Amino acid sequence: MEPRHLAMLNFKIEHEFMKLNLTPQLNRRLSGRTWLTRLVALTFLLLPLYTQAQGQKTLKIEKSTLEKAIANIRTTYGVVIAYNKSDIQAVEVAGGEFKNISVDQLLEMVLKGSGFTYQKNGLSYVVLKTPAPKSPNASAGGGPGTLKGRVVEFETSQPLPGASVYIVELQKGMQSNIDGYYSFTNIPSGKYTVQVSYVSFATEKVIVEVKPGKEATYDIKLQGSNSLKEVVISSVKKSRAPVSHTSERQVLEEVKQASMVVSAISSEQISKSADRNAAEVMQRVSGVTTVDDKFVIVRGLNQRYNLTYLNDNVAPSTELYSRAFALDLIPSRIIDKILVFKSPSPENQGDATGGVVKIYTKDAKNLKHFDIEVQTGLREGTTFKNVLTYQGGKFDFLGFDDGTRKLPTVVPAYGSLQKATISQQQYAKGFSPYLYLGQKQALPTIQITTNYYDSYKLFGKPLSMLTSFSYKHEDQQANIYRQQGIDDAFKSTIPNDAITFENNNRESAQLNLLQNFTYRLRDSSNLQFKNFLLQQGVSTTIEKVFHRRVMADQRAFDNKDIVLSYSQRFLYAGNVGGTHYYGGGKHRFDWNGGLTYSSQELPDQRVIRLQAPLTAFTTGDPNLYWFARGRKGDPEDSENQSRINQGMISRTWTRNNEGIYNASLDYTYKFKPWLFLKAGTFQQWKERKVFRRVYTVHEGDFTGTYSDYITAPGGYGTYVDPALTAFKQQDLSRLWSANYLRDDKTGLLVVDNTQGSDAYTATEQNNSGYALMSFTPAHRKFEVYGGVRIEYDRQRVGAAVQPTDQTGINRPVLVNISKLDILPSVNASYRPHDNWVLRAAYGKTVNRPEFTEISPFNDYDLENNTRRQGNPYLRPATASNYDLRLEFYPRKNQYGETISIGAFYKTLQNPIERINASDRILNSPALITFQNAARASIKGVEFELRKNLDFIPGNLFKRLSVIGNLTLIKSEAIKDSADVANEQKDQPDKRIGNFIIKRPLQGQAPYIVNVGLYYDNASTGTKISGIYNIVGTRIYAAGRGFAADPTLNGSQFRGSLMELPRHVVDISVTQRIVKTIQARFSVQNLLNKPIEMAEDYNFTSKYEPVKTVVTDGVTKVEGDNIASRYNPGRHYVLSFSYSF
Repeated sequence: MEPRHLAMLNFKIEHEFMKLNLTPQLNRRLSGRTWLTRLVALTFLLLPLYTQAQGQKTLKIEKSTLEKAIANIRTTYGVVIAYNKSDIQAVEVAGGEFKNISVDQLLEMVLKGSGFTYQKNGLSYVVLKTPAPKSPNASAGGGPGTLKGRVVEFETSQPLPGASVYIVELQKGMQSNIDGYYSFTNIPSGKYTVQVSYVSFATEKVIVEVKPGKEATYDIKLQGSNSLKEVVISSVKKSRAPVSHTSERQVLEEVKQASMVVSAISSEQISKSADRNAAEVMQRVSGVTTVDDKFVIVRGLNQRYNLTYLNDNVAPSTELYSRAFALDLIPSRIIDKILVFKSPSPENQGDATGGVVKIYTKDAKNLKHFDIEVQTGLREGTTFKNVLTYQGGKFDFLGFDDGTRKLPTVVPAYGSLQKATISQQQYAKGFSPYLYLGQKQALPTIQITTNYYDSYKLFGKPLSMLTSFSYKHEDQQANIYRQQGIDDAFKSTIPNDAITFENNNRESAQLNLLQNFTYRLRDSSNLQFKNFLLQQGVSTTIEKVFHRRVMADQRAFDNKDIVLSYSQRFLYAGNVGGTHYYGGGKHRFDWNGGLTYSSQELPDQRVIRLQAPLTAFTTGDPNLYWFARGRKGDPEDSENQSRINQGMISRTWTRNNEGIYNASLDYTYKFKPWLFLKAGTFQQWKERKVFRRVYTVHEGDFTGTYSDYITAPGGYGTYVDPALTAFKQQDLSRLWSANYLRDDKTGLLVVDNTQGSDAYTATEQNNSGYALMSFTPAHRKFEVYGGVRIEYDRQRVGAAVQPTDQTGINRPVLVNISKLDILPSVNASYRPHDNWVLRAAYGKTVNRPEFTEISPFNDYDLENNTRRQGNPYLRPATASNYDLRLEFYPRKNQYGETISIGAFYKTLQNPIERINASDRILNSPALITFQNAARASIKGVEFELRKNLDFIPGNLFKRLSVIGNLTLIKSEAIKDSADVANEQKDQPDKRIGNFIIKRPLQGQAPYIVNVGLYYDNASTGTKISGIYNIVGTRIYAAGRGFAADPTLNGSQFRGSLMELPRHVVDISVTQRIVKTIQARFSVQNLLNKPIEMAEDYNFTSKYEPVKTVVTDGVTKVEGDNIASRYNPGRHYVLSFSYSF
């Protein structure tokens, strides 16, 4: 029987005695038979327990260690005994022969003089060190008081009956009752240390204060053992027990003892919030936020400058357009802690100027445990509403396509540059015919997460495992407003100044599997095998109307795009590693080998392009008037060329496969307790292959002008049936058929438009090594931790640039960037007192371009309405980083409190920036590319506060705490005239002059604010939180910044795209329903603020809302227009979790 169950049974027995003694039948002269039934039941219940726990036996104990003596007692008496192995393994006992003696008497005799004592928890025993006797607090005065509270489990707030509660100074103890409550009366007033222990849980010590004549209430949460060797339970091979989770106090202690500048968040803080994934959790860390709700931003530096680790291994890229890891893929329930290293160190990779984010999942443990959480959510504006969709596959709800959208076998496969040579009839039969919109009712969000821990014996050694599975399905609808140019553009002559109304509908499904194994060879050696598997599918249906404002009163210039898209990604990240100690802990080896495979696909992305009729809409359904957007009459017209490239309909298949292979080895030699050396190597090989196949639909008479369709048969042109080529939106359900797709060119014609520029391959080789020293004299009051890292990195890309017209040829491009970087770093700490830490740090880092940034691959991101193209001429950036921080931990970090203030300064050479290169004349959607600035600087200050409010009188404030952080940043990117001239080399008529452009660094936020108020009542199992977050204006894509052209009513190029601040408030209420079940209700985006992006129309690099001004009697509109706006709506989430 397990320890917890024995304790429960003990209290049930006592409870039955109580009911028997107090039953009313005794007052009625025992006339009933209930007392007899209970007496008989109790007799049979108590008899075996009495024999087991209280029986007297005879045994002989040889002179040996205390650990062997306990094992002998356990075997003889068959009782449960728990102890800390590291405490007793070197303790010797005299031994002897003991006759007719009980367990209690035997333990008392064996432990006599050993420095240990025991406590009895129901029918189990715990061996503990004998506490040094202390007198009550000298400051105690006045009469006695009462000390009471409740002992509960850390994660679920489940009451723990039979927990040992011991007042150290008074040497007075008791056990919590069947509901986990304890109560001491007549306690002299003063401060005391209360020690609470329970089998399979880590012992907890709490400082309490008892005041005369008053009740002091202290609820205590116990965690599962953090170490496999922390608690050994004799007679129990494998215990069902809670999994150890990191508390706020523990994670702050780790931050306090760290050698670098670190910020962190614990499992305890995560459990109090409404956060559903790692991306939402990250926004609670000091100086950290996210972009696009999934990419981490440290100190306002965009995601390219930050490196993410998953369980001490570099997280793989999950994105088509960047190397970033999408944190929204990791459910918050499997996270144990997150550490953010803000200062460089030799053992971390050098490509991390902003910081290194290390996410640790709950790891395999030597126990048996299962928990499950079920979430359901309602999103305003989406759930139970009719949303757009289209016919997909039968497994879309599981996150992968069933083959409905796969590349047809009748055309060349991925990687082939050959054109398809098939008939129109084969196109009609081989491709999916679904081109039309449908509707469905959006369902509530659902997410299911399960964690299962278990352990086994393999060749006599413990093998522990964790299996975590998560499934999520979510519908989201957004009405997006997009605008190019200011409101005065109604009077503009710029054809691409326009307004777009977009109905964007997404259905996503995601499967996660985390499978970790830990194999303990011995106490000083273990092996780990960790696996992370992801499958995600997102079906997107978009209908957007593009309204040009050259002639605002005419709809004839309106266009409509219908986008039917599906993206799926498969990701596997596996690594095997080990940690081995030798020479009594002097030598430590850590090794790791990893494999990551990622496959991202956009199968059969369909875009139907329509336009409004020449006559104004008059009667009936407007959708009946939209017809195919064909070529324009002028073949030299730039828009005509764009229409030829895009087609009336386009169908695109894209695949991005990436493999990463890495190995590392680290060696640590501990010369002295205050000095150790560490050296290591990291080797990585990365390869990526991107292939795309493009098929476009045009009118059959593709060699003539678009107006040829009016020529009668026998004329100069090929006859084309206008009823087929000028198809309307209502014809889409029957369009992909042999009736429309004709080999005689009288209807529509499918063209294989795949080119050499629709593919690229890339590789990266990284060979790194480092050496460091840690010097901690004067009992670690001083610490110097530093060394040097050397990295050789080589990136190679093979690609092609697409021709500018149909008759051109692809031009091959080869990129080869190799560089050796020497990256020194040093971190120094001074600890004048146990409560204070002063840190200073310096280090060099590097920032390398990503594959998509240096490849000329041109892609149209339909979901974000942008075109993207890399720049083969990018150069790696370098940075120097300086940090200074003062940390204060009140009350010796007893309650997980801290106050810290820090400053940082960074200088960057050749920083890589995302650029909005859109031309107001030539480009309609935003053209995103990448360029180096000359240099940049960043300086900022950080303030962090974690404080309990128990200094305010009242029980309410004893359960309240506040966590807040503020980061203020000023950045400046500088582009001198040479950089501008290089950008404008294709426009020699533009006079550059000798000037310098200064603006904030792209992606850098000027401030970040996070504030959270938390209420935690462990006794009732109630947790309430309210969290506020805001991030200042940051440049999403920097404009080229040229002076305005008076002939164009503004600059020829569009200004920066700026993400605007957004006030976000989340609230969460968690309540224990029964002992093992919790319910949580949360509201995200309570203020319902929209997500907005502005266009810096006047090139001031700051947001200035549009306003009307009158100058010399002329009314003008000035300021920055809103480039996009949509409201995600409030999200109401209800979840239930069950643990056993």
